[in-house]
Amino acid sequence: MQNNRLIAYNILKKNILTNGFCTGCGACQATCPVNALRVKDDHVKRLQDCSQNLDLCPICNEVCPHSQALLLRSAGAVADAPIRSEAVGYLRKSLLAQASDLKARKKGSDGAVVSALLTFGLESKTFDCAVVSGADDKNPIKPKAQVALTPQEVASAAGSRYFPASVVEAYRSAVIEYAKGKIAVVGTPCQALALRKIDVWGHKIGGKAKVIIGLFCFGTFATNPFFRHIEKKYGLLANDVTGIQLSHDLVLTTKQCKVEMPLAEAKMLTNIGCKTCIDFTAEVADISIGRAYPHKDWAIVILRTKAGEDFFNSALQRGAVVTRNIEKEPEVFEHLIVAALQKRTAGLVKASKLEKKRDFVPVRLLRETKTLADIKVEDIMTREVVTVPSSMRVSELLAMMATKTYIGYPVINEDNELVGVVTIEEATRVAKEMRQKIQVGDIARPNVSVCYPGETAFDAFRKMSQLETGRVLILNPANPQKIMGIVTKRDLMHALMKQATESAL
Repeated sequence: MQNNRLIAYNILKKNILTNGFCTGCGACQATCPVNALRVKDDHVKRLQDCSQNLDLCPICNEVCPHSQALLLRSAGAVADAPIRSEAVGYLRKSLLAQASDLKARKKGSDGAVVSALLTFGLESKTFDCAVVSGADDKNPIKPKAQVALTPQEVASAAGSRYFPASVVEAYRSAVIEYAKGKIAVVGTPCQALALRKIDVWGHKIGGKAKVIIGLFCFGTFATNPFFRHIEKKYGLLANDVTGIQLSHDLVLTTKQCKVEMPLAEAKMLTNIGCKTCIDFTAEVADISIGRAYPHKDWAIVILRTKAGEDFFNSALQRGAVVTRNIEKEPEVFEHLIVAALQKRTAGLVKASKLEKKRDFVPVRLLRETKTLADIKVEDIMTREVVTVPSSMRVSELLAMMATKTYIGYPVINEDNELVGVVTIEEATRVAKEMRQKIQVGDIARPNVSVCYPGETAFDAFRKMSQLETGRVLILNPANPQKIMGIVTKRDLMHALMKQATESAL
C-alpha cells in the first residue's frame, strides 16, 4: 500500500482546505508536479491521487500563503529596505501618485496608477507581459486572472475586484504556456506572498516575476456563499449583478435596480482566510498600491524593494505618473495607518478565537518561538529613541507620525521623566476638532512594557503581548527613568528573518 503521509496535499487539506482558509490564489495548482489540483471559485479540487505517482512531495502546502512554511525567508525579499514601519512593513519610500493620462484616470480607479505602471512597463519592455485580474466573460463581477500582452489588454482589466482570482496559476501560464521570462504580477497580499514562497522554494516557475505590485486589501468575498446569500435575501441571481461598488454600504447594481447591503452584513461573507489575514498593504510586494482616502483620484504608493523603486522611478521620469508628498497629507497617512492596524487587530482576534477550536490557524508574522530566547534585547533594540513631551498637542503628534516610521512613542514630562506611551490608536480616538487642544499627556497609556539589558527577545515578546502595546522600552537598571532603547514587534520579526535567511545559506 502506498504511504502518502509525506504528500503535502494531505497537510494542505487538513489545515487549509477543510478549515475553509483557502483564498483561491492558485499557488498549489501552479506548482503541482503532476497537475493533480485545480482551483475554481476559491476551492481546490483534487483531480487525481498524487501519492500514486510520488513518494514525497512537500510543494503545495509549503507555497500556500496560509501555511507556516517559508514565511520568514519569503519576507526576506523586502528586508533590506532601510525603513521598518510598524504599521505597513519594510519600505524605501511612500508617496501619492496618479496616472498622467487624464482619460486613464477617468476610466480607472485610485488614480489609475496600476494601469499606468503596467502600460509603461510593456511599452518600455521592462517586462513582456502582465498578470492581471479582468472580468469573467460570463459574469462581469467575478474576476478572471489573465495574461495581458498589450496596453489595451491591461486597460480592459482596470477596476476593483471583490472575489478571489487564481493569479498565481495565471503566472504559471505566463511562464509555461506563453514562455515569458519578465513578468509583472498584480495581486492581493496573499497572492504576493505565494509568489515569494515559490521563489524561495526554488520551483522551476520561480524567479520570473520582475515586479510584484501588491494591492491594499481588506479581503475578498467567498464566491459561492456570497451568491447564495444574495439570492436568498435579495432575490438576485449571480448573473443579475452587473456591478459592485464599495462605499458606506456594498452597492449591488443590476439592470433594473440597485441593492444596498450593509457593510456589517457584507463582512460576514468574506473568506475565512481573509478574516484571519493581518496584511493590509501587501508587505512582501515590490510595490504596494491602494486608495489615498479621502482623495478619489490619487493612490498611496509604497516602494519596498530596489527593483520596485527603480521601476517606479523610471515610470516617473518618463512621465507615466505624477506624484505628491504623502507627508503633507496627514489625513491620508492617518487613514492608511488606522486601516492597516484595524486589519491586523481583527485578524489576530479572529485567529485567536479559531485557535481555541481548531488545531491550525493561518500564518501570523510573529509567534512565540524558542528562537527569540536566543536573542538579547540589547542586540536588536533601537538605541536612538524618539520621545515626545507630555505637553505636545495631539495634532502635532499626528503630524510628526506622518514623517516617522514609528506609530508609538514614550512620553516624558517637564522633568524628563517617563510617564507613559502614546500610540496612533489613542491619538486617532480624539475628535478632530479637539486635537489642537488636547495634550499627549492626557491620552498616554500609563502602563508601559519594559525590559532590561540581559533579558531576551522572547521576554520582550511576552511582555508586549500582555499589554498589547506592540513595543517594549529598554531601561537602565541603575536608573529606571533612563530609556536605553526600544524594541517593537517589527524588530523581533526582523531578527527572526535574519536568522532564517542565515540558516538557509
